[in-house]
Amino acid sequence: MMIQKGAVMIPFSVRNAGLAVIALAGLLTGCSSGTTPEAARTAPAAPFADCAPLSTQQISDAVHADRLIAQHTLPACRWAAQIGAGGADISFTFSATDSLQQLWDRARSDGFQTEHMVITKHALGTVTATAFYVRDPHDPTGCAVVAASNGAITWRVQNLSRTTSLDPCAASLELATMMVDLSP
Repeated sequence: MMIQKGAVMIPFSVRNAGLAVIALAGLLTGCSSGTTPEAARTAPAAPFADCAPLSTQQISDAVHADRLIAQHTLPACRWAAQIGAGGADISFTFSATDSLQQLWDRARSDGFQTEHMVITKHALGTVTATAFYVRDPHDPTGCAVVAASNGAITWRVQNLSRTTSLDPCAASLELATMMVDLSP
């Protein structure tokens, strides 16, 4: 009878030992990551915290820049572009909490002109994303595009030179289109 009792206990203690090893491995893994499991669970990932929503080459191509200099001051990502003898300022912001309607209303209340638009891609059907232009009626050199992309993204381009033929709305739209997920 004693042997039977021992035989029953051996698998049970092996199972407990196995669970203890798994728990210890989980604990060690959690400790080695440098964050507590609670912090890892509650800390939201800050998208674009590195100010790399697009590659430097993609941004340069969109504004036809000869040179691009990063001047990041979070929460906005900023670049100064040299375009021939002129230049442009480029900025990018992301909001996980604001809806497009909230951003539209805020732009209108701040005196900016807004215009609805739809970013469209024709591949295996038509895929669209909602967006809008934002323009300062007192400054025709700047334009922004605000679009839905797992939150709200805003690309703003301001042409600082009268000699450069950069269309800030076209450049902002190109930058936003590269980021909006239009996969079918």
